[in-house]
Amino acid sequence: MRESFDICVIGGGVIGLSIAIHAAQKGAKVVIVEKGNLGQEASGGRAGLLTTVSEGSGEEHPYSKLSREALQYLLNWVPELQSKTQISSGLIQQDLLRLSINQEETVILEDTFQLQSAANPKTTLLSAEKAREIEPLLSTNIQMAVHSPGEHHLDPVQFSHALAKMARKLGVTIKEHTEAIQLIQQNQRLYGILTNHGDQIRAKTTILAAGAWSGLLARWAKLKLPVYPLKGQIMVLKQGDVDLNVMINTSKGYILSKPNGTVVLGATNEREKFNKAITPKGLAQLLPLFDYVPELKKCEIQELWSGLRPATSDGQPIIGVVPGWQGFYLATGHTRHGVLLSGLTGHLVTEELENNKTSNLLKAFSFERFAAVGMR
Repeated sequence: MRESFDICVIGGGVIGLSIAIHAAQKGAKVVIVEKGNLGQEASGGRAGLLTTVSEGSGEEHPYSKLSREALQYLLNWVPELQSKTQISSGLIQQDLLRLSINQEETVILEDTFQLQSAANPKTTLLSAEKAREIEPLLSTNIQMAVHSPGEHHLDPVQFSHALAKMARKLGVTIKEHTEAIQLIQQNQRLYGILTNHGDQIRAKTTILAAGAWSGLLARWAKLKLPVYPLKGQIMVLKQGDVDLNVMINTSKGYILSKPNGTVVLGATNEREKFNKAITPKGLAQLLPLFDYVPELKKCEIQELWSGLRPATSDGQPIIGVVPGWQGFYLATGHTRHGVLLSGLTGHLVTEELENNKTSNLLKAFSFERFAAVGMR
């Protein structure tokens, strides 16, 4: 079978879904091709942290700026999605405590305080005693805390469901359990894809948003895309009587109390091949989190989860046209910030395709930045 579309999106995670929604709202005829189920890979995580990027980034660093803009966009977009789909994304506003439990962590916390306060001017440095006044369940071994009021998190699974429903309402064609196995191309012009079902999907623009698998698919175009799978293992506890007042972030990971009565601990950062197995080695990396809130040791384990994030060699997403090609676009490599960046990514990508002009926010994230290191 042969079908024709304006846009073919390869990948049905939160990035691909957002792009499809925004494009369909502009009147484009869109298809999503997803090898499994929508939102089942990294988008199906359990944390949904919406903290803006600050790791190694100054206030005016393009990634920090993009993440701050993305947060504001998402805070406006999520209620709109809920209104139109009747699916809550579980968006919560909650204070965040970044904690240190030894001298080495305290030094790092003090050093990064300036970056955190740049992202959130209300951020303050607290003594251990003040931190325990805010959250009495903290360990007596806590040495220092950074308090960031008014941060956010949501339920990624519900968010993915809302996106999928919104896409369908807008008439996006969704092909689950369908793999792109070959590009339809001629003279550096991409015309669409062939699927594992033997179908031809023709499109004016094909967008590669396949998460951790993007690097493999890019090889069809002889493109060395520096995207690799970064495994994250997560432990979900039944909350029971342990009711945390705040989000907690540490050098070992995060602790989030969810409205559904669970506490999420995560996540590992394991550079592996395409292996999502839950392992004792990975779970052992999460055990130090209990040192920050010892009461959690009493909680029952409800679920263990693992997923593969699309990481890049410089830790930043790759968004933009494929150099030297027509009709081929990249939107991948969002690593741990896919949910946070999803709404704005969809908006800006659609805007660029419509106007044939790159937003200033996206210029720093083009694949062109890797040209100097021979990755083209």
